[in-house]
Amino acid sequence: MHKISETHPSRIFSYCPRCGHQGFQFDSVKKFTCPTCQFNFYINASAAVAVILEASDGRIVLAKRKFEPRAGFYDLPGGFVDTMERAEDAVKREVFEELGVEVNGAKFIASFPNEYVFKGISYFTIDMAFVCRIADLSALQPADDVAEALIIHPNDIDFDNISFPSIINILKTYIESLVKPNNGIY
Repeated sequence: MHKISETHPSRIFSYCPRCGHQGFQFDSVKKFTCPTCQFNFYINASAAVAVILEASDGRIVLAKRKFEPRAGFYDLPGGFVDTMERAEDAVKREVFEELGVEVNGAKFIASFPNEYVFKGISYFTIDMAFVCRIADLSALQPADDVAEALIIHPNDIDFDNISFPSIINILKTYIESLVKPNNGIY
C-alpha cells in the first residue's frame, strides 16, 4: 500500500459532497464512501503532459517554475490535460502557452506517476512524456507559469534542481534513450 501523505485527500475531506454528511469514509486505496447516501468518490490519476523540446544540436529546454508548487525549480514544459482534450493536443497547447512556440509532431516516451501538492492537498497525476523537435530556440518566450527557459545539454542537468520525481524519471529515461537508442522507448 502507498504511504498516505499529510496532504492526501483522506486527511482533508470529511464531508460527503452529495449530502453533506460528516464521516466520508476512505477505503485506504482509492475510494471514499458516504455511509448515509452511499455516494462513492474515486481518487484517480489526472492526466498531465511533460514535453522535452529537443534542438538539433542535442540540447533541450527546461522551464523554471514561476509559482508554487516548487517555484524556482526546473521542470519540463507541460501541464494538465483539459477535460475531453487529447494528450497530443495538450502538448501543443501547453508549449505554446508556456513558451510561445508551436510544435508539430510529438513522440511518446513513457509515463510516470506523481503526487502534485497544490495549496495543501495532493492531486495524483500520470505524467505522460513526449519529445518534440524545435528548430528555433531563439523564438522561446517564457510566459504563463514559466519564469525562464533554460537551454541545456541533457548531461549537464543538475537533478537536485528538478521539480518533481516524475520529471527526474522522465529526464533520466530520455537520457538513457540517447545512450541506448534502440531500447524501445520511442
